[in-house]
Amino acid sequence: MSCKDDQDTHAAGSAWLLEAAAASVQSKASLSRRRGSDSIFQSLMRLWPRDGRRPDTSIRTMARLRSAFRSCLSDLIKEAQTQDDTQRQLRLEAVLNHIVHSRHPQDLWHLRALVYTEVARARSQGEAERRMQLLTAQFEESRGQLKKKLGRG
Repeated sequence: MSCKDDQDTHAAGSAWLLEAAAASVQSKASLSRRRGSDSIFQSLMRLWPRDGRRPDTSIRTMARLRSAFRSCLSDLIKEAQTQDDTQRQLRLEAVLNHIVHSRHPQDLWHLRALVYTEVARARSQGEAERRMQLLTAQFEESRGQLKKKLGRG
């Protein structure tokens, strides 16, 4: 192998190393965009290519859905504060944080289990099921509005 070949090999290796380092820095930067309330799965989904993008949702629809979720928990939050139940307050704050940071109705749809659990713990299973029916009705209303906009309904 000649000196010229060694230089070419070294240059190619250095270029590859620089590209790998740049990619590493870029991936670390994108991982640093992880929100404190996100699970690892949610953070990884944020990095996933957007081939199958979810349809955009109106700001009004998201506000209405978030409001419905918060109203399901509002009495529980007040009760936890008056009883000075810090563990329950922390759990409810975490659920509210997820609700506030949701960006699509699907994000909220997956939070129904957390809301159900908190209501069932504080009240009863029957009350939790009643509140889930109210939330489901909100989602059905949103789907109906989306179908109308798309001309399918």
